[in-house]
Amino acid sequence: MLRSDIIEHVSVLLDLEGNPDQVAAFAAAADIGTGVLTPVGVLDPAALSQFGRLDLLIAMDRLKSWADAQQQRTLAAMAAAPAPITAPVSGRGGARDNQWVREEVGCALRIPFGAAAALLHNATDLVGRLPDTLDALERGVLRPGQARVLVESVRNLDDDTAAAVQARILPGAGTQTVAELRRATRRAVLSADPVGQQTRHAHAVADRRVEVFPADDGMATLWALLPADAATTVLAALGVCADQARQLADGRSADQLRADALLDLALNTATGTGTATGSGTASARGPAVHVTVALSTLLGVDEQPGDLDGHGPIPAALARRIAADPSGTWYRLITDTHGQLLDHGRTTYRPPASLRDHVITRDRTCRMPGCHRRARRSELDHLAAWDDGGTTSALNLHALCPRHHHLKHDTGWKVTRTPDGTTHWTSPLGRRYHKPPDPLPQDTTTTTTDPDDEPPPF
Repeated sequence: MLRSDIIEHVSVLLDLEGNPDQVAAFAAAADIGTGVLTPVGVLDPAALSQFGRLDLLIAMDRLKSWADAQQQRTLAAMAAAPAPITAPVSGRGGARDNQWVREEVGCALRIPFGAAAALLHNATDLVGRLPDTLDALERGVLRPGQARVLVESVRNLDDDTAAAVQARILPGAGTQTVAELRRATRRAVLSADPVGQQTRHAHAVADRRVEVFPADDGMATLWALLPADAATTVLAALGVCADQARQLADGRSADQLRADALLDLALNTATGTGTATGSGTASARGPAVHVTVALSTLLGVDEQPGDLDGHGPIPAALARRIAADPSGTWYRLITDTHGQLLDHGRTTYRPPASLRDHVITRDRTCRMPGCHRRARRSELDHLAAWDDGGTTSALNLHALCPRHHHLKHDTGWKVTRTPDGTTHWTSPLGRRYHKPPDPLPQDTTTTTTDPDDEPPPF
């Protein structure tokens, strides 16, 4: 249908007794190219019937699928394009391939680089190996989550087997929930390639890991990817410990008992002092835990959030509790009026331990926009190269993870740091991205006054 025909058709719909329900119904059922140009965005949901609102929801959902398909095509084109040719600073030639495109995408979309890499990988597979799935997404038959299940399920399959799984699953995929579709694709993969399943399982086992994700209110999520039998064993062991602790009858729920048992098992391994009756707090902590807390907060003068290394902001009460732990580590922050750690200059190339601790505590994470790798697991980089006259000082040092340290030296990415602590990056494409400093708590012991100490009003 030509654009002029679409406009004429929509105009007729709008003229029909001013009935917006017909416009919503048209957008929900028309070919996506037609529906996209339908002015559903100007419809007032309050003016629609309940039936018409459902049509509008369907139309908007199909529109999102169409937009996601266009994004997949764009990402695949970016992944396949030659990298910009730059003169590597280090001479190692790292900029001659396109391995850094994920940084450009991550910065542009403001998403983690791991998520950007996954987007690029999925887009490449959709365009190159699963064109029928991409077509169904573009037509609004599949939603983005459904298409993602399909592409992820065939990632480790050869092209022919992937095509066979797609042919089996795609006809009914649009009518299934994501959970139903995931179960169906697992069955299809096992049926299409039962012999290769053992090899894929071995590769998956090699990818086992444990990660921690910050949560609100001083909490965190501990996530583990384990073989199914190993995960079941861990859960059963926690259940045994929880059953033993249940005898205390102290009011804890089953979930709380299992969570406390997990911490106790970890402490028992690290220090030999854990028991199955803990309360969910680590009072016999073996590995070092670094908490940054202002002295004024530690003394109860104020309630500034502390900062737990590897987690982020935590409530003041929790920061005080960790700082009071005799096995913990806390830092009194000496700050200026902007809450910045005060500098202490050095003149050697390799930063001494005190300067390294200073920069790590100040930066907290890798200074690449979008990267959250802990500074303690990163490297220190001279913003202005030592060979070019750069000094080894807090003003000229910042933390970069190994990957982004190579990015700076092997590609055309440039970085500068302004006095307020913001790092400014310019990509080989000329796009600019910024990362402000993570805020530090400020010591207010010298600025907070006691009302009793105020001079009399005369």
